[in-house]
Amino acid sequence: MKKVFGLWIAMSMGLVAQTAETIAFRAILSPANEVPAVTGLAASGMGTVLLHVVRDSSGKVVSASTDFNASYQFPGEVTFTGMHIHKGNAGENGPVTISSTIGGGAASVNDPTGRGSLIRQGFTASTDAAGLDTVNGMLTNPSGFYYNVHTTVNPGGVIRGQLQRAEMLVLMGQMSPKNEIPAVDSGGSGIASVVVLATRDSDGVLTSGLVTFDVNYTGFTDRTTFTGFHIHQGSSAVNGPVTINSGINGAANAVTATPGGGNLHYDVEVPVGNPAAAETLNTLFSNPTGTYINLHTTVFPGGVIRDQMRRTDRMRFPVNMLTSNENPPIAGLDASAAANVTAYTIRNPDGQAAAGTVIFDVNPRFPGATTFTGLHIHNGKAADNGPVTINTGLSGTNSVVTDSGSANIYKVVNINSDAALATLNSLAQNPENHYVNLHTTVNPGGAVRSQLMPVNAALPAVNAVISAVSDPNLKTVAPSGLMTIFGTNLIKVAGDLQASSSGGVFPVSYNGTQVTVGGKAAPLVVVTPGYLVVQVPSDAASGTPDVVVKNSNGGSGAFKTTVASVAPALFFDSNGGVILKNSDYTLVGSGNAAKAGDIVLIYSTGLGSIAGLPSGQVTPVPSGGSGFFNTAPVKVTVGGKDAAVIYSLASPGYVGLYQTAVTIPAGAGTGNVPVVVTSGTTASNTVNILLQ
Repeated sequence: MKKVFGLWIAMSMGLVAQTAETIAFRAILSPANEVPAVTGLAASGMGTVLLHVVRDSSGKVVSASTDFNASYQFPGEVTFTGMHIHKGNAGENGPVTISSTIGGGAASVNDPTGRGSLIRQGFTASTDAAGLDTVNGMLTNPSGFYYNVHTTVNPGGVIRGQLQRAEMLVLMGQMSPKNEIPAVDSGGSGIASVVVLATRDSDGVLTSGLVTFDVNYTGFTDRTTFTGFHIHQGSSAVNGPVTINSGINGAANAVTATPGGGNLHYDVEVPVGNPAAAETLNTLFSNPTGTYINLHTTVFPGGVIRDQMRRTDRMRFPVNMLTSNENPPIAGLDASAAANVTAYTIRNPDGQAAAGTVIFDVNPRFPGATTFTGLHIHNGKAADNGPVTINTGLSGTNSVVTDSGSANIYKVVNINSDAALATLNSLAQNPENHYVNLHTTVNPGGAVRSQLMPVNAALPAVNAVISAVSDPNLKTVAPSGLMTIFGTNLIKVAGDLQASSSGGVFPVSYNGTQVTVGGKAAPLVVVTPGYLVVQVPSDAASGTPDVVVKNSNGGSGAFKTTVASVAPALFFDSNGGVILKNSDYTLVGSGNAAKAGDIVLIYSTGLGSIAGLPSGQVTPVPSGGSGFFNTAPVKVTVGGKDAAVIYSLASPGYVGLYQTAVTIPAGAGTGNVPVVVTSGTTASNTVNILLQ
């Protein structure tokens, strides 16, 4: 229903000297894709590329790092002599334009088993015209480039595939023995993240999938043996089948728990040709709570801790890390790092982060050979040196070494300690009180750093309040309906509440922002610095109450709005009303006109409070055709003709959204004809529907 709201969450961070982004690509590697094809070789592979791009202030790509990761299966021993990205379409051979560090001679890689992974990073400098051309080309047309792996036997290439841009998804779960069916008493728990990459063909059919399992567990004894770690298809009320398997099993791949807590991490290729696996992979994108993650042990073979997969919200902090930001500043070192720190969280009902995953995406540019020994988030203002609270694990014994001084450091960190979670919740409200720091052997106290955001002490200001359908003339709202508040500094750090709402409830506080209507707390639905979408409290009284917005700096002045018992408002876009055909749930509009006798669904807000549906509660999806939450009776006209109303109810799965099903009456006309919904004596705005 993104079309319904027509709202896009954007984070306004201001200009920095350079910006960074990471884009994922995948390639299905096969001997048959070589030109000419390599025949008689039972080999295969999958290539994953993370392209880390750095742009200047004008948006021009000025450098890039490329992470290569090729998983492969050969029938026996193999020696790799190259791994590259080439410019070229399928069926043609093109030049190498981005190279990994694998090469002939001493730089070759021998694998006596013929099964494993090649992981390397290549760098594209600002002076590499061919490489930058490929980087820009991959961003616009990845199929014009291919991933190629070379060996001593096949120096021209042994397995290759054209690049496809990948979708990326970060999900989380709070794994508990209480979630098992039946519940168990294991004493353990875990915070799990699942990072999913998927590619699709032009018809939307899956062509590949990669799932990264990661769990920080605690509370298990040293006698615990993990015998399974899986994603299952199924709701919280059932024990469903294993459909995506990490590879842990009760035989050779069992894992003994680390006393006091530990981590399990597995990268798993999803067999998209398997219908059950493909269905689960699609479900992770469309309805992740229809799947669950489960950890099994010898004592509890049916499962020891589990949770449904949950969408995460995203808070993104683009920064430019500089030597001058260190305390004291580092003199005589011409170094910097364009970076993104992105926090993915799941939330408690009160809006606080319950757990999180932080991705560090840092692009150091140092003048020469450098060893990086630490990358952290610290508590501390710009003038302070504070303690480390979120640690990537980079250290003197787990360092990143670059001969050129340029690289990308990409780290994914699960948040499970109390100190790290406290920092996560603090930076969500006041990110200027925290900084990211990159350490080296030469500068162990920090070489380049940046606060996560500049200081922003501004109070919120409210400029307008209207119905959430975005018609500026609709200034009256109704209890349980949606309204949009426009202003400035409404929140310091934006996020996607529709992704992270807990248990189907939208919170009244998020990242330090709260809204009251006549002194009553309003659930937050969309939060950005420039506008908020909130639900009018279900018990809001009719009248002209004050709307007040509070961010983590303080409160706004009061802004008067008008609340009535009903204030029907129809959603619309540039083509007309947001009206779907009941037969296939497609949007009525150009190329998809409705006709007399069709049943259509009209989407609106402001139809008033509904008994049994409290503020902030997402309307439950009824089971067995029962349990719908009906609005008060409404009247609908189409082209001035009365339309038979089949039902009018709170739209299942949403908050503050209503859907009214009607039959298009005969004689309503053709072309764009007007639609009006009336509740009581109050008529909605007029929207158009295309009729044939």
